[in-house]
Amino acid sequence: MDPAYIDTVKALCGRISMSAFDTVFRLRVERDVKAPKDGRIFLQVEYDTPCANTGERRAFRGRKWYLSDHMIDDEVVKTALAAFEATMRHECLEGFKVDGVTLVNPHVHFEELLRISSREVSRPDPVTVEDS
Repeated sequence: MDPAYIDTVKALCGRISMSAFDTVFRLRVERDVKAPKDGRIFLQVEYDTPCANTGERRAFRGRKWYLSDHMIDDEVVKTALAAFEATMRHECLEGFKVDGVTLVNPHVHFEELLRISSREVSRPDPVTVEDS
């Protein structure tokens, strides 16, 4: 891997701005801490916003989006967009509440979701003209 590749990615990502609902989002570009000199490069969205549970304003980071050493600029920028979209979706899920409770909590462990995944709902069969 070219050690200067991270500088190229940082310069490219420096051209990107992200904001929504009066919140400015930043794009972190770093190498994996397991190999900080030549490890895999990742993108990560960072932002400051009130916590969905406590209301306290604090810093948050989205998941890490690792980049291939062979990505072209277009792929890097579109990965940054995917990272931003995923962050926005996460915030939307946390912000949608019923009776004050987050309906689709992105922090619930997948095993818990599997446990209830068979509990589907459906409409009753519609009444047909012959039934009336």
